[in-house]
Amino acid sequence: MISVFVDNLEFDTIIGLLDFERVNSQKICVSMEFEACEFVDYATVCEITQREFNENKFYKVEDALEYFAIKFKATYPSLTKFYMKISKIEIVPNAIVGAKILKNY
Repeated sequence: MISVFVDNLEFDTIIGLLDFERVNSQKICVSMEFEACEFVDYATVCEITQREFNENKFYKVEDALEYFAIKFKATYPSLTKFYMKISKIEIVPNAIVGAKILKNY
C-alpha cells in the first residue's frame, strides 16, 4: 500500500492552555501520513488541517490529534493508518516540542 504524506506544514494558529497562548498565535509544524484504499489529496488535507486548527483553537495538542484522527477517518473511510505530529516551534527557546499519534484502523 502506498502512503501519502505531508511534511512540515507550517502556519500560525491559536493553540495552548496558557493565557498568552489563547491571545497570541504561534507557529506550529504539522506532519501527517495516510494509508487508504482511495485517493487522498494532500493539498486538500493541508487546507482542511489549517482551517480546522484556526476554527477550533485547540487547548491541547493531544485534543487536536484525537480530533484529526476522527476527522480524517470520516473524510477517508478506507483509511487504514493515520499518523500526525504537531510541533510547537517557538514555545520553548531551545527545543521543538509537541505530540504525535499513530492510529491503525
